[in-house]
Amino acid sequence: MRAPYAGITFLTYEDMEAGDLFYREVLGLPLIEDQGWARVYRIHGSAHVGIVTARRGPVETPVGSGTLISIVVEDVDAWYAHLQNEPSIEVLGPPARIADVPVRSFFLKDPGGYAIEIQAFTDEAVQQRFGHISGQLHPPSADCPCGSGNGSCCRGESLTKNR
Repeated sequence: MRAPYAGITFLTYEDMEAGDLFYREVLGLPLIEDQGWARVYRIHGSAHVGIVTARRGPVETPVGSGTLISIVVEDVDAWYAHLQNEPSIEVLGPPARIADVPVRSFFLKDPGGYAIEIQAFTDEAVQQRFGHISGQLHPPSADCPCGSGNGSCCRGESLTKNR
């Protein structure tokens, strides 16, 4: 069996246009699929966030409940400066180091009331584990953290064949 090759976190929205404006215009994420009642935006590589109208999707969950999306960036301060005066969101505080984890981040509520964390890893080994697949931070190497030894995880091949 092959490993999954992409992920989409869907959020339920009462106001699809407000969600679309936030993810496409404010965060600058490209819209890669628009089905009218569901839209998908690429965060990076094969990581995606989607919005779905509250009256159409298959999951009956209160809007804005129990969900946190963490978006990993290289420069938390630049994103904070970019977002702190955005009228469609509520920034919940300035960037800060999270105790006991190698993360510096800030939190906000998007137009649908969802919690969003904009974060950067403060430990290079952790950055490598998250960034190697896309090659953005470091290209895959023989000591790839996924254990493939040859970067095959970066091409969507099965992660079980070399273990």
